[in-house]
Amino acid sequence: MADVQQLVDQLAERLQRSVAVDTPRGHLIASSKHFGDEDTPRINVVLSRDLEPRVAKYLFSFGIRSASENVLIPAKPELGLKARCCYPLRHHRRLLGFIWLIDDCAPDDVVRPYADQIAEALGQQEDSAEADTHRLTELGRQLLSTAYDANHVATALTENGFASVDSLVRVVAVAQPLHRARSVRFPVLRTSGPAREWMRPGRDMIEVDLDAAAVLICARRAGDADEGLDRLITRLAADLNESGVRIGMSAPGKLLESRALLRQALLAAYAGHIFGELGHVNSWTEMFPHRVLMEMALAFPQSSLPPEGMAALFDPANAVLLETVEAYLDHGGDRTASAEALFIHRSTLYYRLSQVQKLTGLDPANGRSQLALQIAIKLQRIAGSGVAALLQNEEDSV
Repeated sequence: MADVQQLVDQLAERLQRSVAVDTPRGHLIASSKHFGDEDTPRINVVLSRDLEPRVAKYLFSFGIRSASENVLIPAKPELGLKARCCYPLRHHRRLLGFIWLIDDCAPDDVVRPYADQIAEALGQQEDSAEADTHRLTELGRQLLSTAYDANHVATALTENGFASVDSLVRVVAVAQPLHRARSVRFPVLRTSGPAREWMRPGRDMIEVDLDAAAVLICARRAGDADEGLDRLITRLAADLNESGVRIGMSAPGKLLESRALLRQALLAAYAGHIFGELGHVNSWTEMFPHRVLMEMALAFPQSSLPPEGMAALFDPANAVLLETVEAYLDHGGDRTASAEALFIHRSTLYYRLSQVQKLTGLDPANGRSQLALQIAIKLQRIAGSGVAALLQNEEDSV
């Protein structure tokens, strides 16, 4: 297979002009030495590997992504941009990138043979990369599944270039709203802008699609700081905000612990759906006491919830009382704040709390009773969400 960089250098020498090849999104693939024709945007893209957004917007406005022939783009002095000629690179009709020449277009009979070879090389690279991605994705799925030997799968992953056995791993789960049929079409998160920014030597990522969640297995060398992953997840959450998803992130662990880390990530994401006080992104290591409550609810026999003596509080006929005491507890027993949050008079609040005491025998103003009520309400909410079945379904779908 021809080397793209060699072809770019050969074309540049033939033309005695600088040549650059970009991806369809403006990420630099290869560039030749300069021949004195470079401009500020060309220098910047060589240094940063990406087009500036305003430069990209201008260039793409000329329809180069749909073009089949070369396109001459006028200069834009306010961007420091000289005129340039764009040659779309297509392989079996797929747009794989562009050749860029500054100033006028070159003779087609000179550029076209190189363009065809570069397109062929990029096509083969993309096909090979897709095959590698598919292979790693399948191994990632096996790593998360109980149907395969984790040691064998981890060895296969490292042999295929994914991290190493002693790499630190965090699993990220992007979960759609609970009990919704699969309606959220997740983009390919691994190739998103935030994910590409996080990736660098020593870091790897596999994406596995579950029944109603997308999972990222993020690995880094043990000595590599975990910087950037929180920023990556926050940006993904912002991009996916309108779809109503919640994102959970596991604690760091070893590659062989990925199944347990998947459970943590899924529960953290589910907790974001269940508890309004949590945000769109939740880390398992930072969501105490909710992570304890999630594990407690899953460990409790469903028949033991709600606790004896409190069942009446969870009767639909007493929904107003349940809402009232939960708001009161969530506001730390502050009656004024609780009444304001519920849009009721304080005397109404006092009356409802007295009714709660009659139903349960627990005084909401008493510290021990508050603890019992708080735990019971949270556990019942988790149990009522059906999260145990959802978790089992996701783990079975791996």
